Amino acid sequence: MEDYPELLPLLTVTSGPMRGASFRVRIGPLVIGRAPTADVVVDDPHLSRRHAAVRQADGGVALVDLGSTNGTWLNGRRVSGVEHLADGDVIRAGRTELRYFDPGLARTDPVGLRIDALPRGKRTTTVPLPAAVPRSRRPLDGELVEGR
Repeated sequence: MEDYPELLPLLTVTSGPMRGASFRVRIGPLVIGRAPTADVVVDDPHLSRRHAAVRQADGGVALVDLGSTNGTWLNGRRVSGVEHLADGDVIRAGRTELRYFDPGLARTDPVGLRIDALPRGKRTTTVPLPAAVPRSRRPLDGELVEGR
């Protein structure tokens, strides 16, 4: 997968001072924090210097809090221990939110818009096309038009 970086999972900042920034999840841990030595340096006073880490593990990607003061939250629930991430998950650290996007699963786009609306257990890999909307057209020369 390292040969195709566009297929690596992606963390995108959706709120906070770095909104719009994205980071690819690589093999080693990706440390999120305020410290200049962190892999993802976030200018948020509510973050610890080394707040949380995201890493590839056991065929997926895992999130772990690194003993932060304010905690790390996954989909509104405080993280305790190792949490495996699913496409579309929202991570909150301090006042910064990041959305997890996995191109291999592709249930959301990189900014988190849902591609399908089915519950997790009933999702399909195909996305229905929108229904065609008939467009009005002008009549051709010599064509009869009702009401005229």
